[in-house]
Amino acid sequence: MRASRLPWLTLMVVVLASGVVLAGGWQYSGVGARAKAMGGAYRGLSNDGSGAYYNPGGMAFLEGSLFSGAAEFTGPRPEVTPNYNSGGYSFGHMNGETWYPVEDNIYAMGTASLFFQTPKLPKLTFGAAVYQAYDHNAVMNLFRLTPAFNDLRKIQEDNYRSNWDVVTFQPTVAYRVTEKLGIGAGLMVNRADVWVDQVRLADNPYGYPVNVRPYDKLPTMTSVDGYGYGLGGNVGVQYKATEKLSLGANLIINKVFTVDGEAVERVFFPHNQGIANQYTDPQANDIPLQTDIRETYKNGPEWIMKSSYEVELKLPSEFGVGFAYQANEKTIVAADFNYVFWSQFENLNFKILDRDVDNSNNINASAAWQSVLSDMNVPLNWDDSFRLSVGLQRLVNERWTVRGGYMYDDTPIPDETFNQLFIDPAAKHHLNIGASFTLNDRISFDGAFEAVFGGSREIGEAVDANNDGYWDNFGGEWKNNSFNSTWALNYRF
Repeated sequence: MRASRLPWLTLMVVVLASGVVLAGGWQYSGVGARAKAMGGAYRGLSNDGSGAYYNPGGMAFLEGSLFSGAAEFTGPRPEVTPNYNSGGYSFGHMNGETWYPVEDNIYAMGTASLFFQTPKLPKLTFGAAVYQAYDHNAVMNLFRLTPAFNDLRKIQEDNYRSNWDVVTFQPTVAYRVTEKLGIGAGLMVNRADVWVDQVRLADNPYGYPVNVRPYDKLPTMTSVDGYGYGLGGNVGVQYKATEKLSLGANLIINKVFTVDGEAVERVFFPHNQGIANQYTDPQANDIPLQTDIRETYKNGPEWIMKSSYEVELKLPSEFGVGFAYQANEKTIVAADFNYVFWSQFENLNFKILDRDVDNSNNINASAAWQSVLSDMNVPLNWDDSFRLSVGLQRLVNERWTVRGGYMYDDTPIPDETFNQLFIDPAAKHHLNIGASFTLNDRISFDGAFEAVFGGSREIGEAVDANNDGYWDNFGGEWKNNSFNSTWALNYRF
């Protein structure tokens, strides 16, 4: 193959791939088209706007002022075949059926950066970047109310939803200490948006004999939707050891912050006219909760309670190191190692606040009904993990540059807390390609395509990891292959 055809073929692959844009994961796979095309091996380079994320110290060697804007398109496609059971009982989950999110789910994200260098302060680079380093989207229909439990009611189809986004605004300053050493720091202002729908199975508050299967568990659905702001810091250093070798490192630290918003709790009660008839004997008024049981099992109601919630969120700290080596005048090879302290991403306690029975759809809800409501505690117990990246950049001619890369991304989630809230079944393998086109001295365009092969995992029997009476994992076979594309415009001035 003639070398002159390579950039055109690379660009064709990127363009065609954008029609099946896919991506997934709680921590997004990277920031910026150039860095992603190299599999995230960018801490030793860090020479465009995405360097604010990878290594603020590298921004000290930026050549002139720069504006960069990028569009990223993601479409998560996790897959699950439920086998949700405890003691061989599914409680209404759709065991044995394979489910996906909606086929045409495509999510758009954007990043932008603006950095300045002035003749009066040639060693100083300052500006800001906006990027999204965390993202997870999955909506699935995994549960139904069985006719044996309640033949009058239906639960909404999108009954398992997990939508988590963190967008960061990062003012950044970098200083070139010497011709070889650059340092930089950024203040991270994080906005987190959380939208979760989750089915949980609560113990039936009524005693024997009306709590025997299939009435031993009451399906409840907790929905929360809100946002919050938090702070973090990103510091970095870049050292040009030789004319060909550049070394880089960065450290990200985040503070705990609160996300709050609206909450809706739904409780689905059993319907069984036969049981209701057994509690209509006027001579048996001494039976505890007779009237309550009769009315509940007669009507099989759905109780809706609107309130508010708050949850503390702690994003993990990160430490990364990398190098870039100029193998010849046209070729750069790079590698990065990034360690993510996922053990700091502590258990999520969604505290439900301001419950107001008078504003629910049953202002006369009994004490037994109210005892079913509880906070939504989600244990995590995650392990620390790492990412390993290698990348290649090749200058084809004065117009075209091509890139390729690979990233290995370990999963931090143990079996006992694996569920639909964060779908990351196994270690992921990222394959990346990309290209840049230089229009003139000021304007250039970047494109990148990434294929992520996320493996699979089988989760067995339901486990109550924190002993609060609710199961914390979700049995079944989980898969998560994904893809994404990134398109960027750069303007130097």
